[in-house]
Amino acid sequence: MDESIYEKNRELQRKLDHLLKQARANEKKQELYETFGFEIIGASTPKQLRDLLLSQTIERFQLLDVVLCLIDYHKDTERLFFERDEEAQLNYENKLLILDTLKDAEIIYSLAGHPVLGVEALKNYRWMIANLKNRNQVKSAAFLPLLRGEQTIGALLLLSHDPHRYQAGIGTLFLQKISAMAAVAIENCLNQQRLKEISYQDVLTQAYNRRYFDLRFKDEIARCMRWDDDLICMFLDVDHFKKINDTYGHQTGDLVLRYMVGLIKEQVRSCDIVARYGGEEFVVALPSTTLQAAHEIAERLRQAICSTALNFHDKQFTVSISIGIASLRSLLTAQQHDADFICNTLLDRADQALYAAKSGGRNQVAVYAGADLVTH
Repeated sequence: MDESIYEKNRELQRKLDHLLKQARANEKKQELYETFGFEIIGASTPKQLRDLLLSQTIERFQLLDVVLCLIDYHKDTERLFFERDEEAQLNYENKLLILDTLKDAEIIYSLAGHPVLGVEALKNYRWMIANLKNRNQVKSAAFLPLLRGEQTIGALLLLSHDPHRYQAGIGTLFLQKISAMAAVAIENCLNQQRLKEISYQDVLTQAYNRRYFDLRFKDEIARCMRWDDDLICMFLDVDHFKKINDTYGHQTGDLVLRYMVGLIKEQVRSCDIVARYGGEEFVVALPSTTLQAAHEIAERLRQAICSTALNFHDKQFTVSISIGIASLRSLLTAQQHDADFICNTLLDRADQALYAAKSGGRNQVAVYAGADLVTH
């Protein structure tokens, strides 16, 4: 009898020790998840958040890999998340997936609103790992939806080479906490970037302002030089703009500027920079663009503007623009120049080309070509 009680006590002690060990492990796990969660929330830039979610997560939680997908509701997620960092974009192209609300509607609809673990996660969301080099090593996965209120903004897929790491039926409390904090962090970080961009916009035309252009221009020149690409700088000016203001009023002049910016944006890519440089003068930077392609864009734009009759407040009239173009490649020589010199010289050459277009009769495109300026 005593022996039986002794064995029962031993069994109870083993169970208690196991529970205590499990409790301590859970306590450490909770501390790890909470610490990491607060780091995510504290990320002040997309770069920091990118590193935490797509690199640090793997190290901290001993994962094989992690994939993040985001739904691009505002058509700006890729630009904001990568901040023109092409190297990061290349490194994370298979780990950060951007879903278009129209093109990827079916995929978005398939995203579960609750965690999915194990075989079901791998079966339902195999498209998330389709382009990973280590996809054949994945043995278990945890799908975590990123939710803000009732809206799904994306998902995290945690991948492990351990087939027992994520199994259906295990608790998901810690994982849900991380996904909730990640969702908040992503939304906050992107909204902060959007606010920054608003501060870089010209209030009247919604083009970028000169401050933003100056910041981006230098970066784009450095990137194009690194990749041996050309970059075109284009100055545009509304012909006889003072006369438009004097004849039809400043409000109509403002409408003309907004209309022109709309046409410019239709002709260029989302990666090109359209900025108001001052008054009725605008500047456009076209990275990775040949001189010929830029000239075709400028000519299409010039023709579109001068061939359209504008009707503002029952006042019908036409306007024209003059455009000056300069090429980065024509500026580069064996002699090394610093970034400021290259930026200033390229802007100056485009400005000289614009002056040639205006002095040559306006409503034309001029290309800087050394001492000789070619007008069309």
